[in-house]
Amino acid sequence: MSPTDVTRQVDDALAQVFDPCSVAANAPLNVTEMGLVRECTVDEGGVARIVVSATSPSCVLIGSIIKGIEDQVGAVDGIRAVDVRLDRETFWTPELMTIEGRDKLDARRQGSMQRIPVRPRQWQESTRTGHG
Repeated sequence: MSPTDVTRQVDDALAQVFDPCSVAANAPLNVTEMGLVRECTVDEGGVARIVVSATSPSCVLIGSIIKGIEDQVGAVDGIRAVDVRLDRETFWTPELMTIEGRDKLDARRQGSMQRIPVRPRQWQESTRTGHG
């Protein structure tokens, strides 16, 4: 298998690892779409080295993201080992998301707004009327 094929398959494998918080919010985005993958290389010996950042310094689910990356990338033919490192210096912001990821999130938000319309500061209305 050519190095280009392995790299493509690694990219495909990363697309199968979803950010748990986006899944819980019913807006599933993979780690690539979220912009969490800072670096991804595969050497000639079949070692994939992947650097990821968390969405926040207090992210408690980064371990499951790392495990998902190890499992998915480790299953790629030609990959002998997976070394995932956490980038503690890059602070994630929505601007790091791919255009496709932002488009998916925007579409999900628009759909949610149509299904469950919320007016700005709606929460204050219930306190003024004595409800809630």
